[in-house]
Amino acid sequence: MKKLIILSALIVSFVTDAQSWVAKADAPAGRHHPISFALNGKGYAITGTDSTGQPTDDAFEYNPISDTWNVLSDFPGLARSYGIGTVASGKAYLGFGATDTAYLKDFWSFDPSNGTYTQLTDCGCSSRKHPAMISMGNRIYVGLGNDLTGDKNDWWLYRIDDDTWTQMANLPGLGRHHPYMFNAGGEVFVGLGHGGPTIFKDWYKLDTISNTWTTMNQFPGEGRVAGTQFNMHGYGFILSGDGDDHSSMDTGEMWRYNPANDTWLEFQPHPGNSRWAPGSFVINNEVFFFGGVNSSSNYPNDLLSFDIASATVGFDEKVLGSINLYPNPAKNYISWEFAEPLSEVVLINTLGQVIKSCKAELKQMNVKNLDQGVYFVQFFSKDDILKTTKVMIQH
Repeated sequence: MKKLIILSALIVSFVTDAQSWVAKADAPAGRHHPISFALNGKGYAITGTDSTGQPTDDAFEYNPISDTWNVLSDFPGLARSYGIGTVASGKAYLGFGATDTAYLKDFWSFDPSNGTYTQLTDCGCSSRKHPAMISMGNRIYVGLGNDLTGDKNDWWLYRIDDDTWTQMANLPGLGRHHPYMFNAGGEVFVGLGHGGPTIFKDWYKLDTISNTWTTMNQFPGEGRVAGTQFNMHGYGFILSGDGDDHSSMDTGEMWRYNPANDTWLEFQPHPGNSRWAPGSFVINNEVFFFGGVNSSSNYPNDLLSFDIASATVGFDEKVLGSINLYPNPAKNYISWEFAEPLSEVVLINTLGQVIKSCKAELKQMNVKNLDQGVYFVQFFSKDDILKTTKVMIQH
């Protein structure tokens, strides 16, 4: 498949720095559709389809310090593939998918401190595979996927505090499975994926307060399905997957989405052709990528990592003049000087949450009541991000 990049009214550019993907210790087994996540500085891969085509109930833990994998106790639910998971409130939440004979809608939590699973209330939705799942605080949003009747566009809210499900407004686009999704800047985004004969490029934002959807700009690259995704420093990322003819793309493309101005930026792809249904997790400033099925229908078990932080926070999408932030470290206030026409300044924490924002013309932001630590400051013009820089707050 020919790699396609469309330059449109969106600001789209390619990061051409010297960063590269690094090979890590191979995973214990190749698989597609692993439920993957990171907790407490370790990565996890649970269930999925093994190299014989069978759904599994096994579970593995990756330690980035020793670069080793550990085999964990099996997942206590039914062996499955096409499941999904996310992380919230210090635990992982996972479920859905399919066995050899049935679709599922069960829901579980996993506590990494003692390796235990707890079965929670089943979703009030239909049983399904390939859905989307996104966490925000103590709430988890689930939707889309396909059930026995076809592709779905319904959405559901799970409340961790009281173990309940509530149906929300349907996605305004067509039903689909294998979408891409993430929490970027404290907002829920979803789109792309596969519905009937179509592989989509549309993109949507859910207002979780008003329970309404907004149609965003279309993804500027090739339509795609069944990749993996993650969020970091207020941005969302999509990685790999099949292209618009549901076969491998020439490269394992990685794109970053900026929720502040609804634009995409292309990053260095992973080595080789793209992969269908891989897994990924983020530990500190690195994304770890593994599994899936490649263009030769093989089940690779290699683990690759990419230090994306410097490309995210030490990189200016545009260098349009001087923007100076001071003092750094800061105690009570951060101030800035600029020669470019700025409109807004946004402060983001390391979880990707927007903490404060103000008009750029104020030239100062009060930070004395914030927790100590590393934050990221984004400077915006009317239409685009001009610079992202790191600041340390110390009291």
